[in-house]
Amino acid sequence: MDSPLIKNVNLFLDDKPSVFALRNKARIALDSIGFPTLKTEAWKYTDIKELINKDFNINTEENTCSHECCHHHNEDTSFIEIRFCNGKLHVEEYNMPEGITLTPLPLALFDDDYKKYFFNAFNLEKHPFAALNGLYLEQGICIHIEKNTSLNKPILIKYNQKDCDNLQLSIHNLIILEKGAKLELIEDFTSASENTYFTNTVNEVYLKTESELTHYKIQKENSKSYHIALNAIKQQEKSSYKQYYLSDGAKLSRQETLVNLDQQNANAEIYSAYKAKKNCTTDITTNINHLVENTNSNQYAKGVLEEDSTAVFQGKIHIAPNAVKTSGHQLHKALYLSDSAKLNCKPELEIYADDVKCSHGASCGELDKEQLFYLLSRGIEKHTAIKLLTDAHLEELLSLIPNPKIKELFFGFE
Repeated sequence: MDSPLIKNVNLFLDDKPSVFALRNKARIALDSIGFPTLKTEAWKYTDIKELINKDFNINTEENTCSHECCHHHNEDTSFIEIRFCNGKLHVEEYNMPEGITLTPLPLALFDDDYKKYFFNAFNLEKHPFAALNGLYLEQGICIHIEKNTSLNKPILIKYNQKDCDNLQLSIHNLIILEKGAKLELIEDFTSASENTYFTNTVNEVYLKTESELTHYKIQKENSKSYHIALNAIKQQEKSSYKQYYLSDGAKLSRQETLVNLDQQNANAEIYSAYKAKKNCTTDITTNINHLVENTNSNQYAKGVLEEDSTAVFQGKIHIAPNAVKTSGHQLHKALYLSDSAKLNCKPELEIYADDVKCSHGASCGELDKEQLFYLLSRGIEKHTAIKLLTDAHLEELLSLIPNPKIKELFFGFE
């Protein structure tokens, strides 16, 4: 595939056969499928031509970050904080509670307990940017929660970009919850400068029987950046996955979530709120596969589209032939702030079984003129009144966040 995103560089661990094999597997997959175009069904509404023709640099100088950087430990001890700076994991000692293990990715790549998980939650040939991520497999962290362990505070992963002009950042995380384990995980992406860069992340999530993961993500990167993420989740019996996502930045962002409900009574819920900014593209794509009977899923997305913005919502529910007594629902609501905004909404139901309960719905509209007039008549400036109404539109969804401390992080959107 001819793209400046694909480079021949000397990476850390290239001399290790097992790591080289994984990287080569990703290269073969990407060579086979290439990057998507507007003719690719899953990408038909998101134009990535500008991105794949950019010549970003790969930082090969240090494997980890150990210097003083633009963000420091949060003094709020309500969270267990992990930090990435310009795509590099910070080297530091973590005082972890009993039952949790944090392993930097280079070490996890050699651990027999973890090696089997890489590239197992998704098909590389169906996810070209995840394959691109695999070419540079080096940065990331493995979070392993032991059987029946329930953390009393969330893990907060902070990804901060500063002075990373023209860098391509690839991060690959493993999250493994053993039987009965429970975890709240927060990912927070921010920019400390207005540099152009590309963040490409993959999370492989494995939820064993009766485990519960509540996954929060805040994406507030600058309007010159590119952000593409794949969350691939495999769930066993009676496991629960809940995702709360806020997109409030980036020139082009795509949050793709793939869920495989592999065993009975598994449950997945995905809640997404976004603000599509002027001259920016926001893409939210989900694919939930009900592979056995008695599984449940729910998707709910709300968005606000500013002038000359583009938003994409693709929500797919697949019901396998033997997945009877399954419930799958999705809903998308959009609010237009301008006639020049563009929304591509593609809800899909793919049902191959009887005795199921499935639904999808979509709606769009403009600001309520009476509500706007009421605020203006009370002396509120127009831009403030519009912000109040748009924030209220998204607040319905964000108010579903169960943890008050985490809710505070989400309600700082612009």
